[in-house]
Amino acid sequence: MDPALASQVDSAAEGVRFRRDLAFPSELGVRVISRRHFKNVRISSRSAIGNEVMSYSGTWEDVASLEMKGGDFLLSLEKSGEVIDLTKGGDTEGKTGPAQPRMPANGAGAAGSRLRFVSGSQGWRIPETKGPVEFGNMVLGQEILPTLPRLLASQGIQPRTQWFSSSRRWIGGDKFELEGESMALLFPGKSEGKVTLTYEAAEALDGHPCGRFAVTGDVTLKDDVSLAGEASNTEMTIRSGKVWCSLIHPLVLREEYEVVQTSETGSGKGPKIRIQGEVHQVVGREWKP
Repeated sequence: MDPALASQVDSAAEGVRFRRDLAFPSELGVRVISRRHFKNVRISSRSAIGNEVMSYSGTWEDVASLEMKGGDFLLSLEKSGEVIDLTKGGDTEGKTGPAQPRMPANGAGAAGSRLRFVSGSQGWRIPETKGPVEFGNMVLGQEILPTLPRLLASQGIQPRTQWFSSSRRWIGGDKFELEGESMALLFPGKSEGKVTLTYEAAEALDGHPCGRFAVTGDVTLKDDVSLAGEASNTEMTIRSGKVWCSLIHPLVLREEYEVVQTSETGSGKGPKIRIQGEVHQVVGREWKP
């Protein structure tokens, strides 16, 4: 652990306490790397040009940088797309392999998108800019704006509103069930279900002191919007998972889940994608005040 951060950990013989009394930084940056590894999932896509059903295995990755300075929030989408293994398909060094099924894209964002939001008396808004606005940025901003408060909390730019009791201490083996409003501790936004957390140990991530939990349970997410502006409704069973929760702020720094899920993206008359099967999800956050 970073010595300066370790000195802020509330630890005693009875266990550690998850603090939420310290001032949360008003200026900070978070780099988020989110990966979804699909294992022979069934994908059904529907669009104006027709319907398609396929089996797919592969990885989808979103990488974004988030910065907060006072009432200004800047989102930069570094990457959003499929991770292509050239050794299994396509052309690499003049050698051609068999074509692999590709994941249909449905998000609004694209690599290089940069969005700025400002906070005022009426809440968050997209400021007016002089000159032309890139169409992709405009669409991404409109997708994210309605759910921006939950995105800020889930990605560590602002503290989570639901957190552990400030009076409880944790030792290895302690269990805690999330349901109802408490589901927002791990899943800010419109979430339902029942999840069991089992405390394992204190552990540092990039020097930041965390408490590591094992996770199992069932979760339903509604109107969930990714950093790439991909809106979805998801039902999933977490077979196994782990989360790393900060010991000094209401903040989750890393999530790993092995799930079986049914997820639908798209709304209205636009393209729709339905994914069913096993997914390994990993989200890591580099949190820098």
